[in-house]
Formats: sequence, structure tokens, C-alpha cells
Amino acid sequence: MSAVLTEMTPGFRDAVHGAQQTFRTLLDAMSRPGRMESLPESAIEGIVPPESALAGRPMSVGTAALMLTLLDAETTVRLAGSLVSSAALSYLRFHTGVRSAWLEELAAFTAARAADVDASLWTRLDLGSDEVPQRGATLVVEVDDLGTGTRLWLRGPGIESVQPLAVAGLPRDFWLWRTRLQSLLPRGIDLVLVCGARIAAIPRSTRITLET
Repeated sequence: MSAVLTEMTPGFRDAVHGAQQTFRTLLDAMSRPGRMESLPESAIEGIVPPESALAGRPMSVGTAALMLTLLDAETTVRLAGSLVSSAALSYLRFHTGVRSAWLEELAAFTAARAADVDASLWTRLDLGSDEVPQRGATLVVEVDDLGTGTRLWLRGPGIESVQPLAVAGLPRDFWLWRTRLQSLLPRGIDLVLVCGARIAAIPRSTRITLET
């Protein structure tokens, strides 16, 4: 056990302050869909993300901060694709107490890189139910860029008229699947896009139109 603790990389330097600031930034992003927000340097200072399965490329600091903020012993998480590693799962379990979702279990939170997002991932996300829509999953995706790539037009709560957003890395089929979810409201997923320390959110209540 002592060897494991010695190898464990740090989370927030100040756990309360870091989590509060990260959560406040996420709330701002969720309340203003498609608007890019930056995690405060004072919040993420000291975080050393764990290594992932892809050698030399650890989980991004933004993803690590969100996971440290959102996860706890009452939730479940699934890491997908190149984010999966024993180091990453141990890191999240040590700092948050979260449990990794079993193979066929629907996880409350899923984290992946854009290159690993495909139908086998998004069809396994919990969409909630009409009676308990809040059970719908939160999907955190590390994207290649925010500001370039596939252009989206967002409408709905928190948007005065139309909010443009460009996202690089996610396949078009994912966005087409996300637009089909709009007919299922209040069921759906909350999506958080991460690029370094920048984030943008697309809640389930946001309607998306893809630029043709």
C-alpha cells in the first residue's frame, strides 16, 4: 500500500478551493451552453494527471480537475479508450472514492478522448427516464480543439438566440446521434468538452444544428 501511495500523483493542492472553483466554472459553462470557459489557474495548480494507456500522454488537467470535482463514493465512472489505465483508475479512486463501473453497468460519468468516441461508447450511456431524467449520464470528452472543426449552432435555455461552437475531433456521427436525442427530452446526456484547461458544455436541453 505504501508503494502505491508513493507513486500516486497529486490532485488539487487545496481540495476544497480547487473543487469549488472548478465546479463554479462548470456551472458557468452549463448555464451558458457553447461558451468557452477557462478553469482558474489557482484551481488546477498542483494537479498532476495520471498516465493513461497511451504512453507519454496523460489525462488532461481539465479532465482531471472535472473528475476530482464531480466524482465521489456514491457515483460510478467509466474511462474509455486511451484514457483507461490502472494508474488513472487508482488515481480517481484514491482522490474521490469513486467506483469504476462494471462491464455492463451504466455509469453516471464517462470520460473519453474524441478519437475513442464511437457508437459502442455512446449507445452505452444512460439517458435517464421520463420519471428520473436526472439519472442521465455526463460525458466528458477531451477534444482536439475548441474553436475549430465541426461547426455547431446551439439554441435553448441559457442562449439568447444562437450560440456558435466549433469542435475538432469528434466524428460527425456522434453529433448526428446527439441531435436525435433532442426528441427524447427530458431524457438525454450532459456533454462537457475539454481542451487543456478550457471547457465548453452542452446540456441535454440544448438543441444542436450541424453546419452543412
